[in-house]
Amino acid sequence: MNRTLCVLFLTFTALLAAIAQEWPEAKVTVQVVNGERRPMANVDVGITFDQPTYKPGRWGSSEVLTRNGKTNNEGLFSAAEPSGNYVNSGAKAPGHYDVHGEPVKFWKSEGGKWQPWNPTIELVLKRIINPIPMYARRVNRAVPTQNEDLRFDMFVGDFVTPYGQGKTADMIFRLEVSERTRKDYDYKLTVAFPSTADGILPLNPSPHLQGSALRSPYSAPEKGFLPSWTVTRSRRPGTAENSNYDPVNHGYFFRIRSSVDNSGKILSANYGKIYGDFMNFTYYLNPTPNDRNIEFDPKRNLFTNLKDDERVTMP
Repeated sequence: MNRTLCVLFLTFTALLAAIAQEWPEAKVTVQVVNGERRPMANVDVGITFDQPTYKPGRWGSSEVLTRNGKTNNEGLFSAAEPSGNYVNSGAKAPGHYDVHGEPVKFWKSEGGKWQPWNPTIELVLKRIINPIPMYARRVNRAVPTQNEDLRFDMFVGDFVTPYGQGKTADMIFRLEVSERTRKDYDYKLTVAFPSTADGILPLNPSPHLQGSALRSPYSAPEKGFLPSWTVTRSRRPGTAENSNYDPVNHGYFFRIRSSVDNSGKILSANYGKIYGDFMNFTYYLNPTPNDRNIEFDPKRNLFTNLKDDERVTMP
């Protein structure tokens, strides 16, 4: 490359970098409310603006700029800064679980401002009410065999012998797979229970990275449990996978070790919750019979000596 072309190239590159970093201005307002949707004043809030940097020939790492403040009497706090097209927010208050807002994603700008201008994001701060010790464990493992009922002990966190160290059946897994080719298969994992009074019920937890640190309700429901649940994944050549498996957004309530009277009324049972999907999930088990509280205290896990990938840090 001759000297003139080299100078032109470097000038163009510098101009591109300058243009790329002249981000439009974004303005976002957050409103912090409590569990009853009432505004909360004097709450610590942060609004974070994504500011990617451009280096000649490539994009550099993304930097962020956070504006911190406190909410007014209406629970509102606003901030505006030049920004890439992502803005995040969060809030915290004593006696409440931290909360992170849904990211604001901008796709167009007008007059140097991202549109829509000044959207309002609601942040719900849940109170810390009664966190308790629970059996809490991450499970991410393969079912050891197919076409066989495999019993899982929730108090031990393992399959019942001979496939693990468990002693009592709380859940029963059965895997059935028909794999004709890598792109032509049927997968079915059924979750069932040893007692007809046990059961499972879908739960839609708040997203893991957006929302309250406490993703579930405070307690499990008293009734409505289903006798079984089936996770399916199937595919045919030339088509996308058809599946109800979603370890990011799915969750469940469960009831185990149930005993009933002659009329079918529950006399005793243990309750819990699951974040994720089978067999990639985190479960929380209340050890006290008939106590439906599922607000976990991460500092008091009843499982000890967990591996790093089995530890649970969220309530």
